[in-house]
Amino acid sequence: MNDLSGTRSSDSEKTEAGRTIYLPLAKLDMCASCQKTGNDVKLRLCASCGETQYCSPECQKRDWKTHKVRCGTNDRIDLQSYYPFIASIAHVSHIHPDIRHPALNHQIVNSPNPNSGDVVEFPNGVSAKLVILGKEVLPTSVGSMEWWPTGATDKIRHKLLRRITSEGLLLPIVLSIAISLVSEIYTTTAIPPSEQPGWQVTGRRRVRLSYNRSPIADFGIVHGSVPVTHQDRLAYYNIDEHAFLMGQDPTDHYWIYFTTLAGDEYFLDCGMFTFNCCLMVETRPYCRYGMPDMRFSPAFFFGREQEKAMPLMDRLGWKPRKRFSILRESRLADILRSTDFDYCKCHDIPTIYTIMNEIAERDCSDWEKEMMMKFLPNACMIVRLNMQNREYLNFPKEPQVTIETDPGEVISGDSEEDKAFAVYLKKWARKLKKGKISPDQWESAFRAWQFQPYESRMKMAGKAK
Repeated sequence: MNDLSGTRSSDSEKTEAGRTIYLPLAKLDMCASCQKTGNDVKLRLCASCGETQYCSPECQKRDWKTHKVRCGTNDRIDLQSYYPFIASIAHVSHIHPDIRHPALNHQIVNSPNPNSGDVVEFPNGVSAKLVILGKEVLPTSVGSMEWWPTGATDKIRHKLLRRITSEGLLLPIVLSIAISLVSEIYTTTAIPPSEQPGWQVTGRRRVRLSYNRSPIADFGIVHGSVPVTHQDRLAYYNIDEHAFLMGQDPTDHYWIYFTTLAGDEYFLDCGMFTFNCCLMVETRPYCRYGMPDMRFSPAFFFGREQEKAMPLMDRLGWKPRKRFSILRESRLADILRSTDFDYCKCHDIPTIYTIMNEIAERDCSDWEKEMMMKFLPNACMIVRLNMQNREYLNFPKEPQVTIETDPGEVISGDSEEDKAFAVYLKKWARKLKKGKISPDQWESAFRAWQFQPYESRMKMAGKAK
């Protein structure tokens, strides 16, 4: 286990200097006892702490006198049960009281209903569904007929309301969450009886993220793009001000990646609901200690099950341009040293803004920066309370996932064609994994399905059995 300063601080030094970030292993490279490398022997983690590596039981026994001092008591949180909690924090940020989207205090005077409405091409070449804003309305009327008189149904009105509420500020939201995970999880360590826990809200317990029994070795932000139809992208025109406002940009998209020690990468995207990709996770079991009661939060978690069917997601959907590690960002060491929620003092703010600009590959707006400094302490507070109360132990092992559909849209996964598609995808995924086909051939097979009639699709799936 490494800390960002390169040395382990004593208890007295921690009290004076503050917290330390303890980095997990980046890879299995050397036995802690005999120093043999992974090129010569097969290395395994200590089953108790998951932070020290050995080549054999003999080496582990030989090192126990030294290792037992820091092996300690550990909680490992699996991402499968934890990602809805992260999605809940993102949703809390989207409904922050300081955010007032123009479409939520003006009447909608046109009819941007599902499968209808005006798709407009703008001078910059972007096309989107237009939402025309009229007179100002009271906040209490948002979601009602007064707010959107031509909304086809109450359900459609409330879905558009949630799409608008979920729009924008994606970078400060995901960045504040990623930093909060470092701040409140990776500053914990196993503290031996000879030392006092001091500031550590988890007592003597080390807490770490894992997935599929493999420790998380890194996580951070991906900047990239997602495919969105013109019909599912929103833009706004204010009649009184004669001003256009573009909605969230799918070519300037952000999501959180997680890399395991085994070398696998997965991701969580909490920003697709505004694009009418309405995957949600039930979040009531997670909304305690600093969070309001929320039934659902937008979330798409690309985990093992999704990878089995779609091993090359970056070719079809989420296209990364840049990955930026937050867990291993050395500039966070000084910023996160304080134990107070207002640790981002004036001298820390420029560093946060610099990190934002580097991830975005542009100068972030003043609005993004202002909200970043409001999201961050709130996210840290929520994660810290969760750590302090060990509430993560009560999270469901398998989250409940649902999709909010438009009228006439059916996405069940239980139809004959859906099942056939699943069989077809798994067949080609197995071929790719075994090296029998190239990534280009897999992509061609995926796209071939889309352009075939029903009867041909059933034949294609039958050949896969």
